[in-house]
Amino acid sequence: MSVGRNELCPCGSGKKYKKCCGVVTPIAELRSRHEQKLQKEYAGWVERLNHFVGGNVTSETIQEARSRFSAEVGLTEEEVTRPEWAAHFFNWCVLDVRTGGSTLLENYIKQHGRRMEPDLRRAFADLHLNVYEIMEVERDVMTVQQPLTLEKHYILRSNSLSVMPGQIIVGRLLNLGLRNMLFSGSIILQPHVKDSLLEWLKEHPEVEEAAADTSKRVYTTALYRFIVQFGGTDNGQAGAGQSSLLRRTYPLQNREQLLKAIEANPAFELKKSDGTKEVWVYATRKEEHLFPALKDALLELYEVQAEVLLEDDKLYLEGYAPDLEEVAQLLLLLAYEQEEEIRVLTSTGSKLSKGTLFITSQPTLPPKVLQWAVQTYFAEKWLVTPHEALEELAPVLVAATDSKELHAKLESLLEQLEQDHKVGQGLARYIRMDMLRPRLSLQNDSLHVNNLLTRPLIEGLPESVYTVHPDRLADINRFVQEMTDGKSEATVKKYDEVMNNFRSFVRGAFGPSFTWEQLRKEDLAYFLVHDIYTRADAVTKTLATNLLSVMTAFFKWLDKHSKTSLHANMQSLFAELKESLPEAYRMRGLLEKAANQNLYGQATVPKDVAEEALVVLGADADGLVVKRPDGEKMTLAVAADVKDVLTSDWIVSGLVGKGEDGLWRLYGTPELYPPVIAQLLGVRTGVLV
Repeated sequence: MSVGRNELCPCGSGKKYKKCCGVVTPIAELRSRHEQKLQKEYAGWVERLNHFVGGNVTSETIQEARSRFSAEVGLTEEEVTRPEWAAHFFNWCVLDVRTGGSTLLENYIKQHGRRMEPDLRRAFADLHLNVYEIMEVERDVMTVQQPLTLEKHYILRSNSLSVMPGQIIVGRLLNLGLRNMLFSGSIILQPHVKDSLLEWLKEHPEVEEAAADTSKRVYTTALYRFIVQFGGTDNGQAGAGQSSLLRRTYPLQNREQLLKAIEANPAFELKKSDGTKEVWVYATRKEEHLFPALKDALLELYEVQAEVLLEDDKLYLEGYAPDLEEVAQLLLLLAYEQEEEIRVLTSTGSKLSKGTLFITSQPTLPPKVLQWAVQTYFAEKWLVTPHEALEELAPVLVAATDSKELHAKLESLLEQLEQDHKVGQGLARYIRMDMLRPRLSLQNDSLHVNNLLTRPLIEGLPESVYTVHPDRLADINRFVQEMTDGKSEATVKKYDEVMNNFRSFVRGAFGPSFTWEQLRKEDLAYFLVHDIYTRADAVTKTLATNLLSVMTAFFKWLDKHSKTSLHANMQSLFAELKESLPEAYRMRGLLEKAANQNLYGQATVPKDVAEEALVVLGADADGLVVKRPDGEKMTLAVAADVKDVLTSDWIVSGLVGKGEDGLWRLYGTPELYPPVIAQLLGVRTGVLV
């Protein structure tokens, strides 16, 4: 792809390409920058559009439009107000309905469009409902194709969009140049709908004509009505047109052959097996999460679409009609013998609604540990998922910014979550509330290693607002080069390992205004006792020694070249850790083995679990006497060689569980913090009894 030197620059500056980005910027990079710019501006203009509609449309007009929409689509007015249809109604009302010869969007663009980026203005004007078959799904982008014209489009994927090739999207594409993003309000249809949908599209050529002619956008409610009547939507609790949960009975003629077909398809997962009875979950959507602290246990979450029950000489399918037809097609089932409406699934006694999950792990975790893992997973996901109350930013990004306005919104959101948690309602029922404030570096009363940081650690984002200035990284590179020039291979490896880990930490822990003078003991302590575990391949006594020696050399080098006083500030920390940090790394390995044995040993299944930082008070015959964050004293069972080393004021942080014998044991790989770290965390060492 190329652009003429005398053409307008694609960056939108209004200058000729040769006098703007064309001098040094490759066109591919230029397009990428322009795409990012449009993405950032998109949310703000949508919000302004919402305000415009609210200020120019009366509630009576909205009610009249809602009545018309519900009648034309074949829904009740109550259904139209539900979340699964609200966005579709809004889009139709604003983008498609013409009043006085123009749509609300056209009126909006007439009044405010001059201030919009031209490409974004055109993208908004082109928004129309169309049908796209998913051809290929990658991590950040998916390829779709209009099934009649075969025109391909590339759509940026969001974290929340879980799709598979063969599925069909009914939605609107907002063009960002080379790629598109899905405008809010889309429906995912399953592959079995394709043939019928193609016939409908052939009967409605105005769908393709609507891209260039807004007067042709009169088919929207007819398309929705087709979907509702066909029962193919993936929205809502049961989906529009899928009001009845069904149970279909089939003869089981060849059990062995059927099981081979089920096991060969990754969308099926065994849920229960009891003699001749088996229950399989059908789920095309699946999420996974790895827990390194649980010996790399894999948490698997399947969104249940239907269940297959095998019992004696019968096979039963339970779910909603479109999903049951899909399963029957996959398993080559013949006509069913009987169909009946049911209220709940046989295996659970619960209703099947959108978002119903079947959760398992590999290897199998004890029930209480699995419950902890699920709550941790949802908390981790909440931290990094964009939230509408935070201007579509993830909580962890908001916490890392300097915006007081955004911080206030985040604090309000957390307070509401905490209130919901107290009364046992909403999302707060499913996530670990205790880890949110420390992970966001917000004020809290817990004893948590993240309290050593002033802002949350950000990984994997290129935006400069979240990453350290390149000059800081250049300092690290110069130091390594000077210290290893002409030295042995072992010396080069030692400096590279330490400073590569430290570079990654610094890049994510600080913003662009960070200078070396701002580095605190707490930041360095966090890196040495916690962050290093996520970066180093193996944490050993040798690594601890290398970390301390190389970091000492680095701060001396900085003091000389940048006129800082870091070496003097950090020296007391290094002195305290000289003996204890290598021991912490060594004992962590010993405790990890014991934790793995407890985790998968049938004799020690815990009845209660908690992830806590425990302050060591001393030892008794059964293990370490420790103090929990709430002040309660308890005994943590550990081996004698560990008990003798971990004297008072050490901290053992990790997942612990209480057994039938009343003793607490480790069930996850712990972290060990020497007394100097406890002191930095605010523990009054030496007076903990």
